[in-house]
Amino acid sequence: MSPLQGRRALVTGSTERTGLAIAEHLAAQGAEVILHGRHDDERTQTAVARFAKPPPILFADVTSPQDCAELAARCAALGGVDILVNNVGVYAPRDLAETDPTHWRWTLAGNLDATFYVCHAFLDQLLARQRSRIINLGFIGCDRLLASDFGTAYQIAKTGVHLLTKSLALRFAAQGLTANTISPGQLDNSVDLPPTDQLPMRRPTSPLEIAQAVAYLASEAADYTSGAQLEIAGAWMPPPRRIHRGN
Repeated sequence: MSPLQGRRALVTGSTERTGLAIAEHLAAQGAEVILHGRHDDERTQTAVARFAKPPPILFADVTSPQDCAELAARCAALGGVDILVNNVGVYAPRDLAETDPTHWRWTLAGNLDATFYVCHAFLDQLLARQRSRIINLGFIGCDRLLASDFGTAYQIAKTGVHLLTKSLALRFAAQGLTANTISPGQLDNSVDLPPTDQLPMRRPTSPLEIAQAVAYLASEAADYTSGAQLEIAGAWMPPPRRIHRGN
């Protein structure tokens, strides 16, 4: 029997990149998957074509609480989910001196707000299951208070995501729901991937390695793992604070 046979998973942002890799791997492990995207576009058809059995795909803006509630209702109509993977995130790091309110709000909305809205919308559905999972995507170091003068908004948003994860784990531990964070370092599809000689393992993380970690946390083997932060980063950490001269 496949490890995730009989389970149903929603992966947000799963029409491309890491989200698609997670959905594919969960399907390969026996789970029924529901894909999610923001718009019906060319990526949608490309994603669906990668599955032997085309999965349902739902569209929603996860920065909207109303859209998230409607997304949860549509998943419930499909039989409900017991694995929720919050993969959606936005990333466009800036120097703190150049971070304006618009960029700040965009970054927190696309990472922290979106994760909370989706968790909130699906909570009753997850708690109705005997064993359920929330798996949120963080970022390396999000379990530590690390000051950052570049990408500050993103660091704060992902630190908040992990604190939310730990809070969910604590509150609902007795009700069969586990919540964990997976934190990538530099992925091979990262927009700011450094040269490989700057990476401890001399290569970046692959989306499949993130997907394998998700599958582990979704499995029975992780029944007693909750509130954890699992770094899939090959010992890489963000570089230390940059030195600024003047403004």
